[in-house]
Amino acid sequence: MTRDNRVSIVVVTYNSGEFLGTCLATVTDHGAEVVVVDNASPDGDAQLTRREFPHVNLIEQQRNSGFGAAANVGVAATTTRWILLLNPDAWPVEDAVERLVEFAEREPGLGAAGPLLFNLDGRTQRSTLKPPLSPAALAAWAAFPSAVSGAYTVWRRVTGPFRRKEVGDAEFLQGAALLVRSEAFAQVGGFDESFFMFGEDADLCARLRDAGWRVALCPAARFVHVGSGSTQLDHERMYRELLRSWLRLITKRKGLREAERARRWLLRALRLRALRSNESRDRAAASWLAAGPLGKLLDPPE
Repeated sequence: MTRDNRVSIVVVTYNSGEFLGTCLATVTDHGAEVVVVDNASPDGDAQLTRREFPHVNLIEQQRNSGFGAAANVGVAATTTRWILLLNPDAWPVEDAVERLVEFAEREPGLGAAGPLLFNLDGRTQRSTLKPPLSPAALAAWAAFPSAVSGAYTVWRRVTGPFRRKEVGDAEFLQGAALLVRSEAFAQVGGFDESFFMFGEDADLCARLRDAGWRVALCPAARFVHVGSGSTQLDHERMYRELLRSWLRLITKRKGLREAERARRWLLRALRLRALRSNESRDRAAASWLAAGPLGKLLDPPE
C-alpha cells in the first residue's frame, strides 16, 4: 500500500473495547501513519493494539490524563502536514480520509475540517456544534435537553451546511473526527489540557478562528460515529464533566462573571428538573454546582 505522507491519524483510547479494533482495522487500510495513545486503559486496549496492529505507533500513558492531554502527546509524535484526530468509536466510510485531506488541501486558510457523521444505522448525527455559551442557553439545555436538542437538529437540517452539497464554514466541529493543520494546531498551543473530557473540540475551533484560520465542514467525507465508546464512566460523573466543560468554555469566552451567572442559572434549572425527573444524575449535578465556588468547580478531576 502506498504511504500517504500528508496525514497522520491520532486515536486516543480509554476502555474502548471492540470499537477500537474496528476503528484501527479501518484506518490502517488508508495508508496513513496511525498513532494510538492509550490513556492507561485497564481493559486491554494497549494489548489489543500491540497484538492485532503491530505496525501502529502505540504510546502508553501511565494515567488517564484526559482526551486533550493525550491527543497533544499523540500529535507531538507526528510530522505530517495534517492530523486526523479520531475517536476510537469512529471510522471512515470508504475513501473518506482521502476526501477530507484533498478538501483541506484545496481550501485556503483552512485550520480544521470535519466530515459528516452518521450513526451505525445510517442516521445523520450532528457534525457541527453549538455550545450553550450563555447562562440562558445553558439553563435551557439542562432543563429541557430533548426539546433543545430536537429544535437545534431541525434548524441545522434546514439551514446548516451538513444539509447542503457545498462547503460550509462552521463555528464549531465535532471532535469525533477532526482534521487539523499541524501548523495551525501548533500555533494555538494544541488542546487546552484543563478540559478533561468534552468541550475541548469547541475550544480548539474557537481558538483557531481567533487566530485567523478557517473551520469548515466537508460534506463529501463520511464517518461512522458510535458515541460514548471510549468513556466507560458512570452517568453522574460524565454529566458533571460535561457541565464543567461548558462552564470552563464560558469562562474562557465570556469571562468569570458570566460563567458565575451561568452556574447560578444552571443550578436553578437542574433543581427544577430534578423535581420533575427524580433522576439521581440531576440531583448529584445540582449538589456539585451548589458546593462552589466556581473556580474550584472548574479544576480538572483528580
